[in-house]
Amino acid sequence: MMLAGCSVGAGKGNLDGTLFVRPCTGDSDYGSSPAAPQPYHMNPQFFVAAPIDDFPGPHPVNRLSVRVQPSGNRLEEADVMSMVIANCLEVAQTVGQAIDVGPATNVRATLNLNASCPAASVEMELDGTLTWTRFGTATPPNVPNDFRINFDDPLTATFSFDVVDRRALTLGGVGGVPTDPSVAGHLDGSFDFVVRQGRAAQSP
Repeated sequence: MMLAGCSVGAGKGNLDGTLFVRPCTGDSDYGSSPAAPQPYHMNPQFFVAAPIDDFPGPHPVNRLSVRVQPSGNRLEEADVMSMVIANCLEVAQTVGQAIDVGPATNVRATLNLNASCPAASVEMELDGTLTWTRFGTATPPNVPNDFRINFDDPLTATFSFDVVDRRALTLGGVGGVPTDPSVAGHLDGSFDFVVRQGRAAQSP
């Protein structure tokens, strides 16, 4: 059940760019090739985040997951951009700076087009940069070692990502894995919302 006023999912943002996805549906691709992608506009209207706190201790590694969608539909029925932050302290210490997002970084991001391209054969990983302007109460350099994101904290960021077929990059030509990517493209966007507690925010 959605709450009145500042409800779970409320916020603002954008996610726009170009995509190539092969296959997209059972009988078509999205875009002609990696070199000839098609415009994509998510128009996100649903923003949630789930704090995941470490066990009490002198150096807790608190995490956060973020989810951006066009609507509050179930994950399997929606286009979804997801981010997972492995260590909130590292992000809090870099508010205002562009940080890297990729396969071996503190922040990982993916795009799943469950509504637009239900036949997509690989998960779309997102590599690029992310800049936080608000990350809860973080005001570097004065960030406590046990920093965490709490409910009612603001999250505001901009990003610029390339869409990557990691399988083709790392395993292309091995065991029948094609060398040409099944997904490609570039996306720019932003989000600005407040972390709310509620059932819709508990399973990003």
